[in-house]
Amino acid sequence: MKGETVARVTLWLLWSLWTLACIVLVLGALANYLASRTQTLPLVLQPGATAEITVYRFINDPLRLRLRYADDGADPAIDPEVRLRAETPTDQTEFRAKARSGAAGPETTRALESVERDRLAASYFGYGRGDALPRGRSSLRLTVLEVDPALAGSAASVDLLPPMDVLKLTDLDYLWLWPFFFWQPVALLLLIAGGGLATASIALRRWQRRRQAR
Repeated sequence: MKGETVARVTLWLLWSLWTLACIVLVLGALANYLASRTQTLPLVLQPGATAEITVYRFINDPLRLRLRYADDGADPAIDPEVRLRAETPTDQTEFRAKARSGAAGPETTRALESVERDRLAASYFGYGRGDALPRGRSSLRLTVLEVDPALAGSAASVDLLPPMDVLKLTDLDYLWLWPFFFWQPVALLLLIAGGGLATASIALRRWQRRRQAR
């Protein structure tokens, strides 16, 4: 009887720990997804054109924006002027497209930096206010202010870059979420552990029935 009680309590404790681990894994993987996903706003490069998305952040975050559009076939040494206004519940900042980056290809990618009075501050910070995206649910609205005639009317996309990815962590407050990039192997281990616990539970019940049958 004493051994049976110890086995039942041990299994109950292990099942509780297993359930808790599963809950933590699911919540952590979901939080990791929200903190590491890149959100894209389709935008027509025409003065007055707008686009808006809903954003969620766990802590206050600046705007990290990237402009993408189809290669216009122009001289790669020339970067057409593009200016946007970004509006959030806490900030309103103008951004301009920097020089194109990456190898030549069918798509041109250019980072967006905030327009500051001090050009040194613009090149060093470049993201506007640190709380442009406040903690919790907020919104981001982009408006095209100025565009070079060579790009006028072109379809483009603006990426809102996340504060973290597998190879980059821009804020140490997100450090606790980084391990959840590897949730799949942990889920596999939990699945194996769950199978072992289920087998042990079934074996214990069968043993109890045989004992009662005697």
